[in-house]
Amino acid sequence: MYSIIIITIFVALFANTKSKSESFVLTPDGEYINTSELVSNAKKNQDSTKKSPGDKTTLDGEKTINTPENFSAPVDTTLPFNKLTFRTLRTYIPGKEIPQEIKDLNGKNVEINGFMTPLTALQDMDEFLLCSAPPLSCYCAPPIFINEIIYVKLKNNLKTDYKTGVVNIKGRLDVNFDIKDEYSDVVYTIDATGIK
Repeated sequence: MYSIIIITIFVALFANTKSKSESFVLTPDGEYINTSELVSNAKKNQDSTKKSPGDKTTLDGEKTINTPENFSAPVDTTLPFNKLTFRTLRTYIPGKEIPQEIKDLNGKNVEINGFMTPLTALQDMDEFLLCSAPPLSCYCAPPIFINEIIYVKLKNNLKTDYKTGVVNIKGRLDVNFDIKDEYSDVVYTIDATGIK
């Protein structure tokens, strides 16, 4: 009995008392707003924030991603792929000179395992970050530094969906020797021709 009374009170309080041909929503301030106005405002905002096809933004659409320029030559998949680990990439210490072992891998085919971190989408991605740890790891995990992140650009019209487990990437490694910001510049890039 009490539940019927409570439901009746809620219906009376939140019922649409405006015109039956229009629909409204009640704001936290107790104000009614026409839903057609909300939709048209959202479309206007969406149109005004559209970027040209070359522009890239994060999933929240607010920040520009500063991605490095990749090699223009295609990756030669007939050459062998060198096994690479994040342990090797960690030998570069931000602020110091890049070790010779990493310099020697610049422009070479590599194969590495890691975890995907999406940049602009979760499906049909042609770029993402490959990290040494999952992007949503537990609060007690140590932070990931720039020497543990690889910007991956899929080549040959290759696309992938976001994967939560370990992925294997094959491609050509490009090492950025011109690091201006030790906290945000991309040090490693892979032009990827394979993902598993």
